[in-house]
Amino acid sequence: MTTEWTVVAAAEQFTLDARNAGELTFTVSNPGPAPDTVVFDVAPGEGSQRAWFTVTEPQRVVPGQGSVSVLVRLAVPAGTPPRRYDMTGFAYSANTAPEESSRSSGRVTYDVRAVAPPKRTPWPWLAAAAVLLLVVTGVAVWLVTRGPDTPPTPQARPVTVEAETLVAAAEVRSTTAAKAEVVAQENCCDVTWSGDAQLFFLGRAVGDRVTVPVDLPADGAWRFSTVRTTSFDYANTIWLVDGRQVGDTFLGFTPTVVRTDDVAVGTLELTRGTHKLTLVVVSRTQGTDRYFAGVDQIRFTPVGQP
Repeated sequence: MTTEWTVVAAAEQFTLDARNAGELTFTVSNPGPAPDTVVFDVAPGEGSQRAWFTVTEPQRVVPGQGSVSVLVRLAVPAGTPPRRYDMTGFAYSANTAPEESSRSSGRVTYDVRAVAPPKRTPWPWLAAAAVLLLVVTGVAVWLVTRGPDTPPTPQARPVTVEAETLVAAAEVRSTTAAKAEVVAQENCCDVTWSGDAQLFFLGRAVGDRVTVPVDLPADGAWRFSTVRTTSFDYANTIWLVDGRQVGDTFLGFTPTVVRTDDVAVGTLELTRGTHKLTLVVVSRTQGTDRYFAGVDQIRFTPVGQP
């Protein structure tokens, strides 16, 4: 029996740094009941080369109804013409020919920028004069513009958000003509949610996703966790924070509706301000043709605090 792999990219585009290098995570899911060994590879688009890409652990065992994350690194060589390029990730079973079981992700793009040549080093006395001028100017500006009171540095504090309050600001993206939806669902099915409601995502296919904004009060290391819901018609999902995957696949299936405890997702460095959290459907169990998901609470706790 051929495994019907699903391949989902964490974002539609690589984010490249000043050296035209970046990385992106792909999630490969096995919807079948039996484990299988997957091989993951990259198909470069027009004008690009396979040598630009590095796949970490390209061959993995994926349990039945399970998923694995595959990291792809991209390093565009110097001198590459600046423009938009694209690629796709694909997966196939190790014990079959690629053409028999291969499944591809959607098209992923990346924008290559022109790299400026290194600047010539100025004469030492010019460099020293420039540094002195910057120091004098900086001191003068500080003396003129400083106020009588220096505002306090923002302090990190735990942030807990009732997920249903984010429904109005949510952005939903569907991968098929059957449009996904997100609603605030009140208590039901013998379950009482915090705030008497949850964010209920009615996905329709693999790749459907919902994005919500969350504000953090300070820069620092944050522990991201959620209180979730599982049910007989809930899908398997992953979280993205600002377009990058955090944590492993969350398995949404249980025979009845269950509100989970606080589930750790991952720890990451984040700046003060608004961040985008995206819940992505990556697979489902064989017992349902639905791709639903539920989130009761979203929590960010500064690392080092209980």
